[in-house]
Amino acid sequence: MSVKFVTNRYLGIISQLIKMNEVDGFDPVMLLRHLEPFLKKAGIKDFGYYLFYHNVEYVRRNVSQKKSITKFVHTAEYTVYIDIVPGLRLIESDFITKVLVEVIFLLLKADVNIQTTAAQKAFRKSVELQTFINHDVKNLIQFVNVLEFNLKQVDDDAGYRRLVRYMQKSLPGLKVRADKILSALNSTQPEMDSVPEKLMPMIMVTDAAGIYGVNIHSDTPADMVITARKRGLAVIIENIIKNFYDKSISERGISLFVDVSEEDSSYTMRFRDSGSPISDCEKIFEPFFSGKVNGLGIGLFHCRNVAAGMGGKLTAENTGEGPVFLLVINK
Repeated sequence: MSVKFVTNRYLGIISQLIKMNEVDGFDPVMLLRHLEPFLKKAGIKDFGYYLFYHNVEYVRRNVSQKKSITKFVHTAEYTVYIDIVPGLRLIESDFITKVLVEVIFLLLKADVNIQTTAAQKAFRKSVELQTFINHDVKNLIQFVNVLEFNLKQVDDDAGYRRLVRYMQKSLPGLKVRADKILSALNSTQPEMDSVPEKLMPMIMVTDAAGIYGVNIHSDTPADMVITARKRGLAVIIENIIKNFYDKSISERGISLFVDVSEEDSSYTMRFRDSGSPISDCEKIFEPFFSGKVNGLGIGLFHCRNVAAGMGGKLTAENTGEGPVFLLVINK
């Protein structure tokens, strides 16, 4: 048997092995289970392996007493070990078998890393989803607390009527928030609607402001119409207004000004308050950064992602008139 024939045979086996690994979805456990027939084709006398990842061990013992070629790697997340006994008696057999061992070892490491990364991404998505839901549930609880406080202040029929009117104004925005939580729980897809529709942004602003009892100053007509994704826009409006409400607790007497303008290819919503400047206009959009004592730090990060998903952009800047949030939505 010539060296050229053996080499070509090994290369063919390696090619088949790589294709099989792809068909199996880069699964290291499936690779090990399907390995034996390929090694038999290559004339391998015996082989063993040890794989540890996802807290599970996969073991096959090499029972041959002959000299073997081994490869080993250990990390904090996984261990990969293979042990192969060459079957060829050619001088070049060690080199050819070493190539096969190297390929199998690299495939195993690649598969483990692919699966580990996928698991980590899934975990991060789960944590991210939980964090966003915690954020929205926290807002719901805050609304209930505000409602409870207002209820305790009522001592006559006129007060009850005012409270009912307040609840009627608050419910649309509250429903949007509740729907957002349910949407996140029931789907792994983005929670925003995918189809833009005709909306009156100032009505949405007024509804969201009503939840927190915030007065809005604006020169934009209430019946101005834009085209945007309703749920995504509601998420951003509600978050910015809530942030203003939180700020107004410590900075009494500040005001919020909201205006909407239209350009040839976009709409711009401008939220400006008369309070203190933003300490870092980019850092506030980073995940888990919050200037509030009990803040989760994901509200504005989420809003910027939502804006991007709507084909827009959310930014912040400090001006001579006060800090401004600018939401640009492409038509």
